[in-house]
Amino acid sequence: MNRIAVVGYGNAVNPIWLYEIRRCGCGVLALPLVGAAALGLALTSLDAAPVIRSGALAILPLLIGLSAAAALGREQLLELQLTVRTPYPLTVARRVALVLGSGVCAVLPFELFGAPTSGASLAGALASVLALISVATYISVGFGSAAGASALVTTVWLAKVLVLEQLSRALPIQMMLLLALVAVCGSLTALRVADSEPQLQGVSS
Repeated sequence: MNRIAVVGYGNAVNPIWLYEIRRCGCGVLALPLVGAAALGLALTSLDAAPVIRSGALAILPLLIGLSAAAALGREQLLELQLTVRTPYPLTVARRVALVLGSGVCAVLPFELFGAPTSGASLAGALASVLALISVATYISVGFGSAAGASALVTTVWLAKVLVLEQLSRALPIQMMLLLALVAVCGSLTALRVADSEPQLQGVSS
């Protein structure tokens, strides 16, 4: 029987979550945590001004988005993945959950211990995290391109920092737009992974 089909179904040696962590890459999932630790230590030791702390907090969503693009773009045998017992949408959901968990574990300690900012800044950072993960997920799953996902994640992050924040200083408006992006990318991803035929056609083309 296929090893991937067995994992997670009574196999105590290789639980499904450990398998997914290996598929995503331990280093990839650790990237946001390492980045948050480095930024937090630097800001704490330098006693940086609040504006610099907020800027450092804005960098974390980019690291998390790039981590999502790398983790979800590592699937090289999509034809096999679409034929095993584990439904592909569930596999995608688990890997997104791992990246999101890594991101939240990076942002919250950074906010609470490394570089305290306002609660509004934290909420904005979490909205950015969700938006960039959703973009990375859609491009990685829909088009099978980790490089394309990384490029679009960087573009969206730059657009948010350089354009959106300059056009509207109101954080609720920024969050509404980011969450709308989450809803759109999430819906497109769900439609994409719900049917294996488009996936197989994308692989074969």
